[in-house]
Amino acid sequence: MIDLSKTIFITMDLDWACDEVIEDSLNLIDDAGIPVTIFVTHQTSLLERMRKNSLIRLGIHPNFNPLLNNQGDKDYLTVIREIKSLVPEAVSARSHGLVNSTGILQAFQDAGITHDLNLFIPFSPGVNLKPFRHFNGMLRLPYFFEDDVQCQLEKRWKSEEHILQSGDGLRIFNFHPIHLFLNSEKLDNYNNAKPFMQDFQALKQFVNPDPARGTRVFWNHIIRVAKANGFDFAHVEDL
Repeated sequence: MIDLSKTIFITMDLDWACDEVIEDSLNLIDDAGIPVTIFVTHQTSLLERMRKNSLIRLGIHPNFNPLLNNQGDKDYLTVIREIKSLVPEAVSARSHGLVNSTGILQAFQDAGITHDLNLFIPFSPGVNLKPFRHFNGMLRLPYFFEDDVQCQLEKRWKSEEHILQSGDGLRIFNFHPIHLFLNSEKLDNYNNAKPFMQDFQALKQFVNPDPARGTRVFWNHIIRVAKANGFDFAHVEDL
């Protein structure tokens, strides 16, 4: 039985990052020695490395945005089927942009998905997030930290608040390899680098060097604070 009041869950959306950026995040996971669920967006040679790592579990991160923008030539069932074929073992899902609907959730379940993480409720003291069952039986897991959202906020990043002031609620953090690599503090870090997403050498010039603030700094601080206060780490699929 997982004690929600003393457990941290870390997730990560690949978001089509280049292999060198993904590898950087995999090294961070190995260095930290903590379990992480990675939501896959595309085929990469690093999938096998992830599968062989007991710290990592793989979920799916389907992109329905082209359908919303009237640019897609695939229906949502095809999008789910294609991404699931890359990660047939996946039992967890988070859609790109958190797109979901009754039909999508049913299609997830039909594809063998048991855990849905499409509900983002930003951190607020006194709000205890809890797992709950969708009417089709799927477990829905709201989460409270998203690195790209944090980059848009003026409030100083304080991992102690997220960890120590969440009562007995879920503590699910979500990161992206590109923001970890860039140590993004504001979206300008990412927006300026965006044209070079597949050029690893060019990306290096956009890394935020601040040793006190940014996504990578926050990642490291979460781990230190959690361990110092006796928290465990677990995969969301264990809920």
